[in-house]
Amino acid sequence: MSEQLAISTADLTRILLEDALHNMFMPADNTTGNIISRIEYIMLSHDINAPLLATLLSPWNIRSTVIQDPARLADYLSADALEHLAECFNLNPDWLNGHENYPIALSGEWPDTADNFRMLINNSSNTEVIFWHSFPFAGNTKREYCGVILRQEKEINGSVIYPALSLSPTLLNDEKRKWLTEYTTRQNTTMSLRRVTLRPGLAGNLITGQILPVSLFNTSLLPW
Repeated sequence: MSEQLAISTADLTRILLEDALHNMFMPADNTTGNIISRIEYIMLSHDINAPLLATLLSPWNIRSTVIQDPARLADYLSADALEHLAECFNLNPDWLNGHENYPIALSGEWPDTADNFRMLINNSSNTEVIFWHSFPFAGNTKREYCGVILRQEKEINGSVIYPALSLSPTLLNDEKRKWLTEYTTRQNTTMSLRRVTLRPGLAGNLITGQILPVSLFNTSLLPW
C-alpha cells in the first residue's frame, strides 16, 4: 500500500496509526491530531517542504518554523486557511478539517463533448495525464471503469505546485472509449500521457476517494 501511495512504509504506518488511535480514543470534536496528520500526508504526497507550504499559507502569516512544530501549527490553522489549502490541492475540505475520513479529494466533471474533452486535456496547465481503466469490483458488480487524472501546474503566492485532479471515475462505455483512444492517437507531444491498467484494489480506493489521485504519478502502473 505504501508503494501505491508513493510514500515510505514508515510514514504510511505512522499516519494510519495516528488516524486509527484518534478515531478510537479521541472525542469526535477533537480533530487537531487528524488535521496535522493530513497536512503531513499532503506534503509527503506532493513533495512539499515547510518553506513552500509557508508560502501557500503566507496570507495567514504562518512561517516555516511554525509548520515544523505541530503544536504551534494547530494554533495557527484557521478554517479559512484549511479551506485555502483544500482548494490549492483539489481536496475535500471536510476531509482536511478532520470531519470526514473520505473522499479525500474532489473530482472533476467529464466534458459533454469530444471537442471539449480534447480542450480539457490540451490545457496548458496540464503537465502529466493518466488515462486508466480497471475492473475494481468482483462478483456481480464486476464492470469496467475508466478515468482521467490531470497533474496541473498552479502558481500560488509566487510558488508553483503540481496537484492532481481526477475526473469522476465512470463506467467505460463506447463513447468514453472512443474519446480516450482518439486522443491518444493525436496527443499533444509537449505533455506526458500514460494509458494504464489499475489493479482492482488501487482502482477501488481511487473510486471511493480513499487515496490522493496525485499518488498514481509516483506509482508503477501496468500498461493498458
